[in-house]
Amino acid sequence: MESLFILVDSTSYGYNDHYLQLLSIMAIVTGISVIVIKNPILSVLFLIGLFMSISSYLLLLGLNFIGLSYLLVYIGAVSILFLFILMLINVRISELQAETSNGLPLALLIGISFYSIIYEISPFKIADNINNDIPVVI
Repeated sequence: MESLFILVDSTSYGYNDHYLQLLSIMAIVTGISVIVIKNPILSVLFLIGLFMSISSYLLLLGLNFIGLSYLLVYIGAVSILFLFILMLINVRISELQAETSNGLPLALLIGISFYSIIYEISPFKIADNINNDIPVVI
């Protein structure tokens, strides 16, 4: 009698999948911060943080070439170019002092709904369903 072996690997190159979830949450938070923050220099710095979290996510998944090229192209070229352009433009601090946070509730709603949709199709949810539905025969 043949047995069906189902192996579910919840690790990626020795890293626990909770690190991947932490990086995805950090990417969503920094992406929301890029939109919400009024200071353009801080917004570019959060954009660099977003690219770093996405690049490290790809590196943890084992996509080393794509992660390193993402790191070099987006952080090394595009973000630094944005930062230099913003430093060349004389941005007045008085224009940035207006305290309006109209977009914060909308950004939080979009971030939570986006994460819940992505979580439904993520490998973590699929692995949980496989573990709960199909018994593993060893």
